[in-house]
Amino acid sequence: MPLKGVPCTIMRGGTSKGVFFRREVLPENPAERERVILRIFGSGDPMQIDGLGGSHTHTSKVMIVWRSERDDVDVEYLFGQVGIDREFIDWTGNCGNLTSAIGPFAIDEGLVEAREPVTVVRALNVNTGKRIDIAVPVENGSVKYEGDYMIDGVPRPGARIDTIWRDPGGAVLGRGLLPTGRARDYIEADGRVFEVSIVDSANLAVFVRARDVGLSGVELPGEVPRETLDLLEEIRSRAAELLGMVDDWRRATVETPHQPFIVVVGERQDYTTSLGRRISRESYSVLARLFSMQKMHHAMAVTGAICIGSAARYPGTVVNELAGSDDRRVVIAHPKGLIEVYVDLESEGGKPHISSVTVSRTARRLMKGVAYYIE
Repeated sequence: MPLKGVPCTIMRGGTSKGVFFRREVLPENPAERERVILRIFGSGDPMQIDGLGGSHTHTSKVMIVWRSERDDVDVEYLFGQVGIDREFIDWTGNCGNLTSAIGPFAIDEGLVEAREPVTVVRALNVNTGKRIDIAVPVENGSVKYEGDYMIDGVPRPGARIDTIWRDPGGAVLGRGLLPTGRARDYIEADGRVFEVSIVDSANLAVFVRARDVGLSGVELPGEVPRETLDLLEEIRSRAAELLGMVDDWRRATVETPHQPFIVVVGERQDYTTSLGRRISRESYSVLARLFSMQKMHHAMAVTGAICIGSAARYPGTVVNELAGSDDRRVVIAHPKGLIEVYVDLESEGGKPHISSVTVSRTARRLMKGVAYYIE
């Protein structure tokens, strides 16, 4: 049987990498579309050796993009977290790092007209129903990828792309920023009770103190003991049951492996990144380690940073308790360095409300061509 081909583009967005498709090149039937994507990625093998997947959660992602028919939106997109050793795609939530590449992709593909010096692409993430405005530098009628803006986790600089996340609360579950209605909850796991905060802002996360799970908070990927990873997964799974995402927490690893994230937050302290850079406690607001798909993220998911920043500014959460300041600018320390978010907190009906969060990233096109697969 001959190979089949699908036009696509590989983009880096922030500290993630993914395959971008225009919607019309993929099958309309969701099940068939998913099957084709899994073949293209080479999923079902931990190396994804027979496909374009990068064998890590931050490099096994898909974006499907199309021109919107809405007056207030330019493009719409669907994000999928593509399984690596298992053949599945999680269509819940969003990827904030790759969202920064949606704007450049839309302009490169002619879905949005390039306007100098900055083109604002109004994007709707259909996974969450949330709008993100993406400010893309433009020069000589094309996306300007070159620049001097550096982000930790990417070795070379690029043009700064600002992403403004409008009203990010309730993105996953649709129940507002605090899906349980409480700033703190108590979860029993491994025969103990843990105080956590469950926050839904751009993405859904369960926050637990590092000291409560026997960590310092400055651990790097590969340094967390297996028994602690198992404990974190049990806390995450029991939170999923509390939220009604699964009927039995023991099924969460299979039924909802991507959602929610679990984030360990620690006391601010000096530490050394995985790249050997020394970070002082005075240079950041929150010390955090995010776990996705039962592994520590090598840097920081942008949607995770938005959620951390929102929790840091929201009174009563365990993140707010540990945050070094209550400024609009929240600097988060992660394994590869720092990421800053700007959180706009307002009052709505006498309660705190996150109206927007702004994050700056870099992005670029890596390859445009045809992906081939075997039926």
